[in-house]
Amino acid sequence: MSEDFFKWITYNKHSELHQYHMFQRAMPILDSFDTANNYDLNQVVELENIIRIVKSIKCPPNISPEKFKEYREKTSEISRFVFSYFQKLDLSNIENIFQSIWIYFSLDLLELLERFDLLQKIPGSSVRDLLDKKLVSLLNILRCKGWVKKFGQVITDCMMNNKDAAEIIIKYYLVKGFAEKENIAFPKALTQEKKIGILNYYVDDSFEPHPNYLELIENAPVIQGLNIDARLRLRAKKAKEKYWEKHFSEKPSFSYGCIASFQEIDEELNESYNEEDHHVYCVYSKKWVREHHDFPTLLNNFIFLFDFFDSELRCQFVLKKKSTLDELLAKSEGIKHYPIRSQFTTDRMICYTILSAYKRELEDYGISIEDLFDYFFGDYLKKNFGISDFEFKKPSKSALLSERIKLLYIEMDGILKQLKYYVEDGYVDKELMAISSNPVHIGELKSFLNQKYAYVKGDDLKEEMRFLFTFNLMFGMSFAWNGYDSLVQIIAKEHLFITDFAEQAREWINWLIERGALLLKADHSLGINAARCTLLYNLYENEVVCFAHQKGKHKEILKALVEKEEVEVESTVFSRQERDYYNFVLNKKEFSNSLDLRNAFLHGSFYGSEEELRQAYIETLKVFIMIVVKVNEEFCLKYFGK
Repeated sequence: MSEDFFKWITYNKHSELHQYHMFQRAMPILDSFDTANNYDLNQVVELENIIRIVKSIKCPPNISPEKFKEYREKTSEISRFVFSYFQKLDLSNIENIFQSIWIYFSLDLLELLERFDLLQKIPGSSVRDLLDKKLVSLLNILRCKGWVKKFGQVITDCMMNNKDAAEIIIKYYLVKGFAEKENIAFPKALTQEKKIGILNYYVDDSFEPHPNYLELIENAPVIQGLNIDARLRLRAKKAKEKYWEKHFSEKPSFSYGCIASFQEIDEELNESYNEEDHHVYCVYSKKWVREHHDFPTLLNNFIFLFDFFDSELRCQFVLKKKSTLDELLAKSEGIKHYPIRSQFTTDRMICYTILSAYKRELEDYGISIEDLFDYFFGDYLKKNFGISDFEFKKPSKSALLSERIKLLYIEMDGILKQLKYYVEDGYVDKELMAISSNPVHIGELKSFLNQKYAYVKGDDLKEEMRFLFTFNLMFGMSFAWNGYDSLVQIIAKEHLFITDFAEQAREWINWLIERGALLLKADHSLGINAARCTLLYNLYENEVVCFAHQKGKHKEILKALVEKEEVEVESTVFSRQERDYYNFVLNKKEFSNSLDLRNAFLHGSFYGSEEELRQAYIETLKVFIMIVVKVNEEFCLKYFGK
């Protein structure tokens, strides 16, 4: 960011911290304000921003309430001055005016001209010049509804065959949160047909479109007001592939990966990272499999050897919360998109290589992954729980891979339906199964437990976790953070007092003490409530905790949060994250960018390569493994309470 950015005082309604910081810089300007001063246009716009800041904040701790009241009263005089200045402003050459204004003030100037009812003095030809010469950004003018209404046809003409216009349309309709945040308006003259025309122009070869936006068009859901048909989506897909092919062939790229294998080693797992090829090497023990290839152990390997599930049996190959890398990459997440983040992509790759290696190793013993599923729904459930209601028909090993995948999805539908009826009725009614033709939606599957999963609900709890587990500038301190990642870390390791924090942050420290996350020791130094912070960190990192796996103080704290309605509880077999992953792999019910494998194989519309077919098989196995583990968890919790 250029030094020029800090030259003037700006208003940012989204950041309270920004407003307080700007107010400190504004105080000398307020003190020296005099209508007799010879203010230029930039200074007048700055005065307007100061008015908005003073009206939006409470009295800062470093000035008296009387002084702050004086500033508040002075804003009335400044407002009259700003209005008078603009009434006298010569708008005959609007181009020169916008050339003289600081670039970060251009939106402020547009808003002020509109608010003071000065648009009638500006000809449409001048607006076109402003846009053509990029003295005003298209996005900024669309943020101003008065400009859009007054100059709708001019703005529409400028948007045709315009790259910026295409990307604004894409973001408005296809990027999550953009429309709500920006609150822009399109001209009435910009019909749906013209919007589609702009997108068709965007995917052409006349210039190089951005691959992320092409991907959004490719995976666009059905949206009112923007009917993106299959032909446009296909053209976007091909343009995206052409972009990556060109850039990967022209420039050296960084590669990374994972290689999994089974070798003759004594330990169960030897994991290493090679700095030269940037690959993780996971070497598993052939000896372990040779000595423990009973089916219960082979199934448990998914949990204890491969770490596909954690200690609370939460699936680990589902989508996780945004990482710092994701924030830095800042890839737009589409409306109705499954957000394919960096960690999820890495985990998919690792799971694929591990499961592929495990499949090959088991084949040496004449065992398929499907054999494990057959054992679980047959012998295992009967032996351990006395349940013989479930039926699973494993596909033939000699069948084509595409046919095996298709049959697995047919069996998956049946297993979920059987589970639904067993939970509801205590047994599986075969006649009811036969007469019921509709597939079971994964969200319908209720747990045996009244309380299984807990999710953050209350804003106060979200704020508490944000302060505890992130590096937040609100906690300015009298010394360096010394590499700590969070407030909890530094308080746990250092001997700190409330006075070590910046004055504005102390009220938040006291608030965290009131919340019970922090505590005061006998010498009035700060400490952490280990039980609360551990539970909240679990919830912060995983976005869900399982009731049955909480013990002692953790369970007491979780129950208290439920009573205060700060967390919400669900009684489902699968967590929200697991349900989302299931829908991402199987269908387009929730996500327009899903793999849609169930529908593709059941309806014969999968046209991928042999490698893509193998990837589809592994993804299908992963979903089935998740189902097996969660079904086993349900029966263990019902019958054994663990």
